[in-house]
Amino acid sequence: MLKRSAYLLICALSLSACGLTPTQKQQIAQFSIATESVATITQDQFKNTRDKVIELERRRLIMRNETPPQSFDIDGGLSETGIATQIATLKALQSYGDILNKLATNDQSEAIAKAATNFLTQFESAKQTQNAAYKIDDEQRNAVLGVIDIASSWYVEGEKKKHIKSIVEAYSKDVGNLADILKNDLTLVEDSLCIPEEKRKPAVSKAGVMDIYCTSADAVSELAGDVLKEENHSYQEREFAYNSYVLAKQAKAEISTLSSQGGGLTSKLSKANDHLLKVIESDDYTADDIKAFAKQVEELQTHIKVLSGE
Repeated sequence: MLKRSAYLLICALSLSACGLTPTQKQQIAQFSIATESVATITQDQFKNTRDKVIELERRRLIMRNETPPQSFDIDGGLSETGIATQIATLKALQSYGDILNKLATNDQSEAIAKAATNFLTQFESAKQTQNAAYKIDDEQRNAVLGVIDIASSWYVEGEKKKHIKSIVEAYSKDVGNLADILKNDLTLVEDSLCIPEEKRKPAVSKAGVMDIYCTSADAVSELAGDVLKEENHSYQEREFAYNSYVLAKQAKAEISTLSSQGGGLTSKLSKANDHLLKVIESDDYTADDIKAFAKQVEELQTHIKVLSGE
């Protein structure tokens, strides 16, 4: 009986010997949690930004005191459909972090299977916002479906490592592309009005969420300033203009902070994503970029809390 127990123990150890090392688990978990966190807080921030743009445009409309042109857009270009595109990208990043984290740290087959199914759904949805005809290819689908297959069987550490590696190999390039899309929305275009004039450069990027927010804030700031300079306004009108001016200036300060943070954050996300596969492939490899990315996410969370008055 003792020999049989020892044999079973040796078999179990041999099956799990090729699993993730403690360092690999820690680094994958750091990347995963940071990716989930940045996706969650940025979703909330984009929704809040849309609300702020609508409020700025409302004030702009009131101060103009004239019938708005037919083309006037109360959300400044951040339509529900437009924001939905950004949210889809963020949900894909969030679900990617979730499935990697579940595989690295969770042995519950139901939770792993649910995370895998959710990732396939969110990833395809995000890609279809860029190309309606997009379909996940067989290699990418099988990399994730393989997780569901083993989740219902005896789970060994070696299998975890193998499937994490196959998922990262299949999706790393696309996750890097999603990081670039996120960067475009979190940072300002090179000739933005929210960048000091002496630091502006010819634009090479597309206008994103922060740029639309900046356009509204700058327009309200300029209009409110003009109203305050004029003498033929009532106290209530001047007070409204003053409050609008302060709101616009606060918005521009927020934009400056978020765009500065956003540029560093997405750069670190891209580098951490590039190094993740090396971490999985080599038991001795550690990536400072992953630690730096996790730290940058914490800093962004702190800035957003300060800016929102929490």
